[in-house]
Amino acid sequence: AVDKMKELVASTIEVGSNFESSMANVQAISGATDEDLKLLTDTAKKFGSTTKFSASESADALGYMALAGWDAEQMAAGLEPSLKLAGAAGMDLALATDIVTDTMSMFGMEASEATKMTDMLAYAQANSNTDVQQLGEALKYCGASANAMGYDLADTTALLGTFADQGLKGSSAGTTLNAMFRDMKKNAKDGAIAIGDTNVAIVDANGNYRDMTGILADVQKATEGM
Repeated sequence: AVDKMKELVASTIEVGSNFESSMANVQAISGATDEDLKLLTDTAKKFGSTTKFSASESADALGYMALAGWDAEQMAAGLEPSLKLAGAAGMDLALATDIVTDTMSMFGMEASEATKMTDMLAYAQANSNTDVQQLGEALKYCGASANAMGYDLADTTALLGTFADQGLKGSSAGTTLNAMFRDMKKNAKDGAIAIGDTNVAIVDANGNYRDMTGILADVQKATEGM
């Protein structure tokens, strides 16, 4: 019983030390004032006591947000959606937060859109044969290209979900979608791709890229019988 008590005390001290170290890291990265640090510390402790994730895990998640350039208020507001996403996905909180910040950066989303963003990933996980971690891995390879072509996160996760339902997931899905974007741009002439005797338009009358679902449907028609 004494040994068990010693282990508990040692564990408590270690957790407290890790938390303080992680919060000091957040302050160093973000340049948070003492007042900002108090806000973030209180937020991390609150979720550490009300969710399955510890205060130290919350502090580590805040570190990823700080690396993404978020300020204290943005970090405090963005922690809860990251916690919910990690919980729904059954994954490590720091990894979930890294996916959140990286993806939002690729699509030029504001920190205030964190809940909207995490809802999209959770929806894609629930409605296709993939999970948040695989989506995050795929987005690393195609997110920037998708955004450059005018596709938002909802468009892109829908496509990746379709790929996943066909057995193409993670980095393989991201690489494939990125190659599709690249080949479309490379082979287009006057906003269209020649397939046999058919020209498939990839941009609309305003010069914007058409919805990818529409493009693929036209490609399917053009290749019937080939």
